[in-house]
Amino acid sequence: LVKLRGFSGKPVTPGDNQCLVKGNMVYSLGRPHDQGDTARLGEFESAHFGKQVRYAGTNGKFGYPDAMVLRMSTQKGESGGPLFNGSGQLVGMIVSTLYDGAGQPLNLAHAVPVRTLAGFLCTEVSCTGTWQSLPTASSCGSG
Repeated sequence: LVKLRGFSGKPVTPGDNQCLVKGNMVYSLGRPHDQGDTARLGEFESAHFGKQVRYAGTNGKFGYPDAMVLRMSTQKGESGGPLFNGSGQLVGMIVSTLYDGAGQPLNLAHAVPVRTLAGFLCTEVSCTGTWQSLPTASSCGSG
């Protein structure tokens, strides 16, 4: 988590990624290594990857239980960046780019859903309102 001192901007509004359907526009903000600030447009592909994701070379210690799949090209250095829906609501956090067996990017990326982020935030730090209701929300509603 990053805490900004003296920040006077508007806090991000969470939106439930469960309300996204295949083909919905999403966008991310990031800063790939040595390339400056970057905004990327993409499409929501799936709410689930369908299996645990573990990072190579970490003996299975690092990864996440599941992830959203995006039709979006991202680069190293953009992990941890926000993922927004077309209304500007936070729906996830970019975590990885997918590559083929030859190491070429596939124009696919993973993102941790906002429900997972809210669960962590509310357990480990503190949260209120919409953030508290996200991990257990049962239907699509306004963020």
